[in-house]
This record gives sequence, structure tokens and C-alpha cells, in this order.
Amino acid sequence: QNSQDSCYREDSEKEDDVKDDFDNSEIKQEPASDQVEDYLGTSEIKQEPNDSDEEIETNKSQDERKNVNVKQARLIIRNLSFKATEAKLKAHFTPYGEITEVKLLRRPNGTLVGCGFVQFAKKQAAAKAIYHTSGKHFLERPVIVDWALPKDKFTKMQQDVLNKKIKKEDGEEISPSDISIVKEEDESDEGSSEEKSENSDSEEEEEEEVTKNIKQELDVEKRERKQDVEEGKTVFVKNLPFSATDEEFRECMEQFGPVFYALVCKDKFTEHSKGSGFVKFKKKDDAEKCLSSGTELTLKGTILDPHPALKRSEVQKLNDKPKEKKDNRNLYLTKEGMIIAGTPAARGVSVSDMERRLQLEQWKTTKLRNLNMFVSRNRLVIHNLPATFTDKQLHKLFQSHAGSSAIIKEARIMRDLKHLDSKGQSVSKGFGFVSFEKHEDALKALRSINNNPSIFTPNTRPIVAFSIENRSVLNSKTNRMIKSRQKNPLCKDYKAKEEVPAKKSKYESNSKHEEQNEPEFAGVTAKPGSTVKMRQKYKLTNQAQQHLQDVKKQKKEMKMNRKLRRVEHIKKKQVEKKMTKKNKKAVDNDSAFTKLVDKYKSKLLSQTNEKKKWYDS
Repeated sequence: QNSQDSCYREDSEKEDDVKDDFDNSEIKQEPASDQVEDYLGTSEIKQEPNDSDEEIETNKSQDERKNVNVKQARLIIRNLSFKATEAKLKAHFTPYGEITEVKLLRRPNGTLVGCGFVQFAKKQAAAKAIYHTSGKHFLERPVIVDWALPKDKFTKMQQDVLNKKIKKEDGEEISPSDISIVKEEDESDEGSSEEKSENSDSEEEEEEEVTKNIKQELDVEKRERKQDVEEGKTVFVKNLPFSATDEEFRECMEQFGPVFYALVCKDKFTEHSKGSGFVKFKKKDDAEKCLSSGTELTLKGTILDPHPALKRSEVQKLNDKPKEKKDNRNLYLTKEGMIIAGTPAARGVSVSDMERRLQLEQWKTTKLRNLNMFVSRNRLVIHNLPATFTDKQLHKLFQSHAGSSAIIKEARIMRDLKHLDSKGQSVSKGFGFVSFEKHEDALKALRSINNNPSIFTPNTRPIVAFSIENRSVLNSKTNRMIKSRQKNPLCKDYKAKEEVPAKKSKYESNSKHEEQNEPEFAGVTAKPGSTVKMRQKYKLTNQAQQHLQDVKKQKKEMKMNRKLRRVEHIKKKQVEKKMTKKNKKAVDNDSAFTKLVDKYKSKLLSQTNEKKKWYDS
């Protein structure tokens, strides 16, 4: 209304200026009576040529330009806090330039819409304000600052949006109230088209008709959307790849049949994919095929998860249901068996036992800070065990308190292997573990044994609690068990090793075997399909030089080999000569020695054969 009043004031001022110009112009007239008649339009007025009409047109164009320039420095501020006021908004934007007007949009009941306009005197100041304030916090909310669009441009944009028949399923439906709010903004603050038009009343009537048509279209769209869900042709798909587009999604769904639309759900603010989407098929049978596809339905290597689309009311009901809190670490079991000072359970507990319990509680809190640690449901830990207590006694104790039907998997006392007692057994550490098959049996045993003064002694009562385990250690333990069972031929899970054929290396090929059969002097073998590149001149010259160098090297190697052979031959001859001389000497010495031995033998033999007389000595 303020903008319309200003427009009417400007028009009235322009009319006064025109009248002044008209009065100042020189008019030829005869008597006063004729002047009155001419003013009433009964007689012709003789007027000299004057430039007053042209001046009026120029003044109008100048005023219009001024208004347009002023409107160019107008900003729209969105996502405003409901605590905002015109004074606070003006104080926030005054550092960037002179402000002529600040306005906050309100609903008919007086509540704020969360949107406002700021009119700067200069366009440069408005640009500076956008640069420094857009996306920044104002009253603890990020504010979006942008140029205010003229009304005609904004209506075109709105019509383009409404002309689209299909809207994305993840976005909120546009309500007629939102559209009417935007219309109020344009009527009050962006009325540049009203200033140019002559009949403002007719335009307002047209706008009312447009809003009615928009509301009717929105109602039709809402009805159609409700019918889509009831028809059973719409499918909601989960586990979509984040990189998938609408076109790729549509192509994937068209394998079941023709599709009306296939849209990926996107976030409002980031405009990134949510990993889900909606598909509407032309036939209900095609939608049922999609729902029954199972793991065969894939897109970009990921298996899609189709579900029948639900109504918004049903989705809200599902969301409103109280969700059960998941406690994967069973932290609630840490409170089981806790003894608090001042309670009836703490009566008769010794000071040492209470200190021990508090130490164990502190140890639990430090251990459970690690997310891999969790509280076991079936395994118990017991402290304050006597030094002479055995595994059998521990098993018997828990079996008697848990019941005959309870199954105990393990009952073990932890011992120090480095220290031995007089009997040669390892010394007990004073605590042990008992694991049950069922959680109920473990809970029953804990409640009957923990802090029971009749089991050991009143001063040293058993301290029983659910044990804290390490998930990664348990997983590695189970994996080792599975592998050992698979390797054990006596176990049911035994898996014999399959002989895997040796893989060919990347660089091996059949061409190598073919080349080995061919002689070395045959040269390069031609292969079909290989790229043919003619050798250049400088490469040929380089090869010729390289070949000469290779030949020279070969000649040098040949000469060196000859010299080495000669030297080796000479050395061999010298060694052979020396060996022959030594052998000859050795042979001569041997022959002389053998001769002496033979002579001596012959003498001895001759003496034994001849008979001596008694007087021969």
C-alpha cells in the first residue's frame, strides 16, 4: 500500500507540472468568453508550436529511469529469524551504505514470514552488502541475501515451475499460502510494472485470477499424487548410488516396462542425492516386477532395494513411533550387581571389599571408553576367590546356584604361571571366569552369588559381574577357530585345498614361445594388429652408429679372449713340464728302492735254503 500511495503521489505531482506548463504556454485568443468556451472544448484553440509535450515525455522517462535505478539497489533477505525487527535489520546493513527503506514481510495475523527487503541508495552499496552478509549469521541464523527481482520476471519464473507436471517426491509440496506470501512481497515492494501501467485495478483482478488458477492446479496435483500411491504403480527405491542421475535411474527402471517418471531424492539445501528415489510405472504389473526383482536389480554395481511407495500420513506414523534404543555394547549390564553405600545391600560389607568394588567400577569406566569393548551377556567374572579354590569347585558353585538345567561352557580360575606353590601348581590370581549358554542362567547365578556372605566369609564376599570383552579379539578368535576346523580332516567343516592353476604373468605371452622356435638371425617377427610406425632418419643413423660401436666391442673382446687363451695355454705347458720332471724323479727313486728290497729278499731266502754246519756261525 505504501508503494501504491507513493505511485499515486508521483502521478499527481506530474499532473500539476503538466498543468503549470500548459498555463505558461502562449495561446492566441480573442475575448474572455471565447477563452471559457475554448477551455470547455466548444471552440478551437490556436496555439503556437511549443516543446511542452516533449518536455513532459522527457520528464516522465527521467522519473522512470530514476525509479528503475532505485529498484536495482533493492535486496531480498531470506531465512530471517523471527526475532528480527526493522531497526535490527537496518543496523546490520548500515555499515555497507545508505539505506532508504527496510521492510519485513508479515502474514495477515501479524507474524513474521522470515523474509524482508532492504532498499539502498546506491547499487554499489547493495553489491557490497551481498558480498559481506550472504551466508553469514544474523541473530544466530544463516541469512541468504540476493537481488530483489522485478515482478514480471518473478511471475515468469513461478509459471515455469508450475508448468512442470512432475515434481520431485522428496521436496515439500508448495502450498497456496506460500505463493500468496510471495505475491504480497511483489505487490508491496516490487511494483515496477504497476508504475508503468495505467490501469492498476485491472492488473490486481488479473493477479487474483492467476492465484486462483495456481491454487486449482496445486489441488489437482495433490489429488494426482494421492492417486499415484493408491494405484500401486509407484515404487520407492533405496540404496541408490550417490553419483546416479535421473536419466541413469530411468534407464535402469525401463527394463521392467515404460515409466512415467524416475526421480532421485535430493537434499533441499545441499542438492546432493539422498541415496533413494521414486519411480512411477505406466502399468501396475511392471511395478510388481520391479518389487520382485530381488538382487538382480543393480545400478553402477550396487544392489537396489525397491519398496512400495507409502502415503505421507503413513510415513509420518512410522516416524512418530517410539524407536527402540539399541545397546549393542550391553552397557546397561554394568549396573547389575552394583553395591551402593547407604543401601541395605551395603550392610555388613567390609571396607576392603567396598574399596575393591570401587576400584573395579573405575576400571570398567576406563575400559568401556574404547568402542571395541562391550559387556558380555553370558560370561561372568568373579573376584575375592580363595587361594585354594579350584576350577571344579568354581563349576560346582555356579551350577548349584544357577540350577540343574543351566549349561556351563567354561569355569576357569586365572593363575600366575611364573609363581608356583608347594605342590607345584601355579598360584591363583584371586579371580576367574564362568561362561553360560543362556543369559538368563548367568543372570540368575549373579544375583544369587554376588555379595552372598554365606559362600566364603562375611568379610570377603564374592564380587560377581558381567565380564568386559574386546570385540576385535573375539572376532580374531572365531576366525582362527573357523580356519582350524576347515583344515582339520576329521571335522565336518573340513575343506580340501583345491589345486589352483598357476597364473600367467602380465608379461608372458604365446609370442615368446613362438619366437624361441625361430633362429636368432631371423630378426623381428611381425605381429598382426600391431601399430606400424615408420622409422625416422635420425633413428636410422643412430642405429648405424650403435652397430659400429657394437662391432668394435666384439672385436676387442675377441682379441682379449685370444690373449687369455694363449696365456692359459702357456701356463698349462709349464705346469705339465714341472709335473713330468717330478714324476721322473719319483719313478727313479722308487725303482732304486725296489731293487734294494729285492736284493735283501734274495739274500735272506738264499740263507734259509742252505743248511749250515754246527761250526759255522
